This record gives sequence, C-alpha cells and structure tokens, in this order.
Amino acid sequence: MYTIEIDDPCSCFKKSGMDQTMTFENREDAHMRAKVLECRMNQEFCLTHYFTAVDLGEKILITKIVRPVDEDEDYDYEDVKKLIANSNVKIGFDDAEETPNGDKRGKTSTHS
Repeated sequence: MYTIEIDDPCSCFKKSGMDQTMTFENREDAHMRAKVLECRMNQEFCLTHYFTAVDLGEKILITKIVRPVDEDEDYDYEDVKKLIANSNVKIGFDDAEETPNGDKRGKTSTHS
C-alpha cells in the first residue's frame, strides 16, 4: 500500500474538501495523484504557499512553504487567481475522461 499525506494542511486545503490522507494499491497511481494534487493546490489555492510532493518510498508527503515574495515581480496575486479561474485548462485524474484528440485514456491510437 502507498499513501499520500498532506503535511500541516493550510486553511485553503481544509476548505477544499480534499482528503488529508489517500491510499493506493500501487506506487504509480499514488505518484501521479500526488503530482496532480501538487499542481492543483499551487494553481487553485490562495497563492500564499507553495506545495511540493516529496516521495518517501511507501508514503508521498505533500508539504508547504510560504511562497517567497519576489521584489522584482509586480503582478497582483488576485489577478493571477482570476486568470487561473477563468482559464479553460482543467487538470484531472479521471481515467474516464477523453484526451484532447478524442481518445479514451489508457488506449493507444495510431495517428499518421
């Protein structure tokens, strides 16, 4: 068994309704899910923290650090959040979804 655990969940995580601990039968599924979570949290949460998935063998720990303020960056995080919210790019982990070219996940297709 492989687990993903959220270390020290922030208020955005608590509001998200995501599970703090998830269990998987194989390492590949756990690793892929952790990367999806890491990406979603970095894009959808308040941008106060930066999240990273750390592989510890049978456990993957998603940790947070306070996102450093870059003095050279002059954009507003609220504008970034609005841009992400209005984006039509969706990140998912649903094997039933179709790929952009119409194929079902898990199937291979031949394109010429």
